[in-house]
Amino acid sequence: MAAALTKQASPRITLHDLRHLAATLSITAGTPLTVVSKTLRHSTLSTTANLYSHLTQQAAHDAVDAIDTALLPRCSITPSG
Repeated sequence: MAAALTKQASPRITLHDLRHLAATLSITAGTPLTVVSKTLRHSTLSTTANLYSHLTQQAAHDAVDAIDTALLPRCSITPSG
């Protein structure tokens, strides 16, 4: 009975899931999309970009936030009083 519960409770993870996880971790770690695309052996870069566009968009937002954070202290305007 315990074996049946353990088997039922654990999610089924496929090789495709692991491939997607590896790509996701690589992109979020900053690996260039061209490298990820070649690693996955996609026929075109656009295939990779289309599949993982949500991650590259998040990376772009993170980059803008990093620039904003870096520049904000230098551009602070303090009220004169």
